[in-house]
Amino acid sequence: MTITRAQVVCILQTLTELNVSVSAFVISLLESPHEFSQFPVNDLAAHFTLVLATSLTHPNLNSSIISWASALCTERLKQSVVLLSKEEHGWHFSATNVLAEQLEEFRLEDMAKDIEHVAPDLWHLLDALLSANQRFTGPTTEHDIADEDEEQYWAEVEDVEERSGEVPLDVPTSRRMALVKIKKVVIISILMQSTNQKCNAFESVIGIFLHSCNTPEKVIRALASMGISISVRTINMAIHSLSRETYYTLREMGQSLRVAYAYDNFDIDFKTSTPTIEKAVDTLTHMTSGDLIYLEHGVTTEDLRCSTYLWNLSRLNHTIPTHLLGPTRGCGDLLQLHAEQPHSSNLSRRQRWNAFQFMTDLVKHGPPYFSRFNNSLHPETVDQIPVTKMRHAPARAMDINQSKVSGNIEAITDLLHQGGVGDPSEVLHGQEDAMVDIGEYVIIFHGDLGTAERVQMLKERRSIEATPWRRFQYVVFVMGLFHLKMACADAIWRIFIEPKAARDDATSLMHFVALNRPRETGKIGSDPGFRRMHEVIGHTGIALRLDAWQREVQRRFPTCKTLESFAETSPSQELIEEIAFSLAKDYVASSEVIFEARCQPANARDKQRENVMLMHQYFLLYEELCWSMNEGDIGRVETLFPPWIFLFRATGKHKYAKHMTKFLTDIHFLYPERLRHAIRYNILVNPTGKKGKFRGVDWVVESLNLHTKESPL
Repeated sequence: MTITRAQVVCILQTLTELNVSVSAFVISLLESPHEFSQFPVNDLAAHFTLVLATSLTHPNLNSSIISWASALCTERLKQSVVLLSKEEHGWHFSATNVLAEQLEEFRLEDMAKDIEHVAPDLWHLLDALLSANQRFTGPTTEHDIADEDEEQYWAEVEDVEERSGEVPLDVPTSRRMALVKIKKVVIISILMQSTNQKCNAFESVIGIFLHSCNTPEKVIRALASMGISISVRTINMAIHSLSRETYYTLREMGQSLRVAYAYDNFDIDFKTSTPTIEKAVDTLTHMTSGDLIYLEHGVTTEDLRCSTYLWNLSRLNHTIPTHLLGPTRGCGDLLQLHAEQPHSSNLSRRQRWNAFQFMTDLVKHGPPYFSRFNNSLHPETVDQIPVTKMRHAPARAMDINQSKVSGNIEAITDLLHQGGVGDPSEVLHGQEDAMVDIGEYVIIFHGDLGTAERVQMLKERRSIEATPWRRFQYVVFVMGLFHLKMACADAIWRIFIEPKAARDDATSLMHFVALNRPRETGKIGSDPGFRRMHEVIGHTGIALRLDAWQREVQRRFPTCKTLESFAETSPSQELIEEIAFSLAKDYVASSEVIFEARCQPANARDKQRENVMLMHQYFLLYEELCWSMNEGDIGRVETLFPPWIFLFRATGKHKYAKHMTKFLTDIHFLYPERLRHAIRYNILVNPTGKKGKFRGVDWVVESLNLHTKESPL
C-alpha cells in the first residue's frame, strides 16, 4: 500500500511533536510486548525484503546496511565453522593413533551430508561462489549448465560404473555436481582444520593416501601448507600406527587357526633416475603379496584338525603300504557329483541353464518389451554359498621370489610367522614372539596353477622329513577359480582363433571379431589377454543368441521378421520360456545332437551350423562358469569341471586338466566332511557382502597387487 507525501509529512510531524525519532519508534515497536504492536510488526515482516531493498537504494543507508549484513553473515559463518569443528561431529582424527577401521569408515559423501546439515548457509554460499559465472538461484542442481570443455572431458572418461550401466543418463552434469561437492568439502575442511587443529579427518585421509601413492615429500609439504594434508612427520606416525595395528591383527587372525592364506607374486620396477655402469643392475624386483582371510560359514578349528588323518592317507607317506591307500580317482568319478533329478521339461540341468541365458539376453539386450520379464528370471542353484561379507587383512609384502620351490618355502614360512603360528620347537633367532602350535591342524592356502605345482613339488621333496612342520604336512592347497576362468577364456581362444584355418569361414569367431572390433583383430589374433577375450566371448555370445532368437521366432511365426515385430505381438512369458527351451535343445551342441549331425553323409552335413552350435556350447559353458562364480553356486561350479577338463586336454592345457582333477577328487573322495565344507564354502568370497558379487580368492590377491603396483596419481 502506497502512502502520499502529505501522509508522510503528517506522520513525521506527529513524531516530532511527541519528541520521538523514526528509529526509536521502529525499535520500540519491535520490542513492545503489547498486543497492539503485533499487527504492524507482522506487516513489517511481510514486507521486510522490500524495505531492505528500498533501503539499499538510498545513498545514506546503502553502506551502513551492507556493513551490517556483512558483519552478521561473517559472524554466522564463523559460528558454523566453529560448530563443525567440534568433536561431537566426529571429524577429529588422531593421526598418531589411527586405526584401519577409521580409514575404512571415512566417506566423503557422509562428510558432505553432515556439513550441509549443520551449516547449510556455508554450504550454499560455496555453491554460489563455485558457480559464480552462472545465475545462482539455489543449490547446484542437475539442470545447471556445465562448461563445454568439462562436458567433453567427462563424456570421454571411461569409468567402471559407466560400463555397468549404473551411471545416470546425464553423465557430464552428474560428474560436474560431484566435482563441486568435492571442492566444497575440501574448502570447508581447510576452514575446520584451521579453526581446530584436531579437526583433521579429511587431511589425515588425504595424507595417508598421498603416502600410499609414493608422492614426493615436497609435494606433501606444499599440500600441508595449504591445509589439504597433514605433515610428513604426522603421516609417518600414522603409518607406524597402522603397521602396529596390522601386526596385531594378523597375529590375532592367524592364531585363531580359522583363516586361509593366499599369496601371489608381483613385480615392481625400481628405476634409477640416472643409470650408470657401476649400477647397471636389473631394477625389476620380484616380490610376494599375501592375504589372510577368515573362514566363514560355521567353520571351526576342530574342522581343520585332520593333519595326521590326511598324512596317513597320503601317497607321499612312504611308511604306508600302497595296498592300504585308496583307489586312484579320475575325471569319471567327477561325473557322478551332484546327480541330476528328472525334470518336467525333459532338459538336463545344463540345458535349463542355457535356456535361462537365452532368456536373459533377450530381456536385457532385446526390444524393451521383454524387460518386464526381468524379475521372473530365477535359475535353479545346485549348492549355494550363503552371502557373507569377507573379513580379511592383507599381509606384509615379502621380498621373496616365489617362482621357485625355495621361494614358496620362504613365502609360506613368512606368512605363518606373520600369523603367529608354527612349530615352537623350530623358532628362529629374532622370532621369539609367542607362537601357536599348529600341531594337528591343517592350513588352507590359495594360489594359481604355478603356485600349486611348486607347492606340490615342495611337499614331495620334504616328504622324507621327520616332523609335520618340516615336511609341510599342514598345507592344503586350493586352486584359484579366477585363474581358472582366465584359463577357460584362453582355451576358447585356442579353439576358435589360434588355428589359421579356423579364421577362414564366414561363421568363424574371427569374422565376428572383425565386425564388432575391427581395429583389434591383430591383437586378438595374436595375444588378446584375458579382459579383451572375456569381452569378445560375452559380446559375440549375446549377438549369436539374439540371432538364434530371431531365426526361431521367424520359423514359428513367418510374419515376424525381427524381434521388434515379435515384441509387438505381446508374447507371454510361457511362450518365451517354451522358445528358450527349444533354443537350448536345438541350437546348442550336445553329445547327442552333434554326434547325430556328424553321422550324416558328407553332402548332407551343414558344417557351418555344426561349428556355430559348438560355439554356442563353449560360450555358454564359459558364461555358466562366470555366472556360477559370481552367484556363489559352488555346486554348479563343480559340475563344470568335467567339461572344462576335457576341453583343456583337447587344447593342450594338460597341467590344468591334471590339477583340476586332483583338486576336486581330493575334496570329495579324500578330505573329511568338515574340511570339505570349509574348502568348498570358502573357495569363493564376497568382498562387498552383496548378492551376485562373489569372487575367487585369487582375484582378491590380484586386486591387492593392482593397487600396490598402480599409483592413482
